Amino acid sequence: MTNKTRFLQRLRLKLKLTPKRTFQTLPVSLTRRRIYIVPNRSGFLFGLVLFVMLVGSINYSNSMGYVLTFLLFSMALISTLYTQHNLLNLAITLGKVEPVFVGETAQFQLWIDNRQRPERYALCWQRTPEQIGEEVGKPMIIDISANERIAITTPVIAQQRGRLFLDKITISTCFPLGLFYAWSYIYVDMSTIVYPAPTGQRLLPIGGEANQKGEAGLEVGQGDDFVGYRDYRMGDSPRHIDWKAVAREKGWLIKQYGGSGYTHHWLRWTDVIQINALEKKLSQLCLWVLIADSEGAVYGLDLPHVKIPPNNGAQHRDNCLKALALFGLPQHD
Repeated sequence: MTNKTRFLQRLRLKLKLTPKRTFQTLPVSLTRRRIYIVPNRSGFLFGLVLFVMLVGSINYSNSMGYVLTFLLFSMALISTLYTQHNLLNLAITLGKVEPVFVGETAQFQLWIDNRQRPERYALCWQRTPEQIGEEVGKPMIIDISANERIAITTPVIAQQRGRLFLDKITISTCFPLGLFYAWSYIYVDMSTIVYPAPTGQRLLPIGGEANQKGEAGLEVGQGDDFVGYRDYRMGDSPRHIDWKAVAREKGWLIKQYGGSGYTHHWLRWTDVIQINALEKKLSQLCLWVLIADSEGAVYGLDLPHVKIPPNNGAQHRDNCLKALALFGLPQHD
């Protein structure tokens, strides 16, 4: 944390300038009531220099000293208006964000719309989370031309599964003279889903349910429907080897197929009951969902208090991953 950030945090606590935290529905326009402005370190130093110049001018009755002192003071005073106007009436609108896995970086996209004023220079865009322990985002410096609408992508590292919120954004500027710091807070009601990290054994559990006629499934390997993996054994046909897994150094795996009796495949909580840690159980199920989806298998997910019927496709995969991501967590409205 920089000295500037510490100084501003102490200043906000003392002056109680921080507004009450309420998520705002986008778009949001930065009005005068939403913009705060204070002298920064350079501004205080500049004021000290002006004070010394004024004392010297009074002491020596130097009229040119008076002129220069008040001229510089007027320039600094006018610069406060330009600093505030560099943020005034900017519109922030909602963009998009895609789900990610634990350990990946979510890319939150917002739009800045500059419709009503000329160019904006040296705008600083930064995520400033309020929760203790969260890392402050890296600031981005941007310029916006007149009547321009640009997309700003804010990266946030997904450290745990569940919902990841963008939380609070600080947009600030010191333009034009660097003597004053103007800023505004934007509490964004924007989140994404963080799936468990897909780790564990790649071998899918062998299991299915018979068709509606009650027929027993054919022996694994006699049909055309993919039902899982097993380890390679001497004498296995090369055409059943998952060569993609071999190329990725995942080991020698044999694709197993079943007949019409295997109408669907279940990924059950009981399949990972031997794993102690909850997160490792969810990670294993997450990996199996991705493998089953990549093979085009029809599969269902059976968790405690959550059961997703067998299906396939991207929407079904996302529903299963979301159920794993939110398993055991409090639900948000």
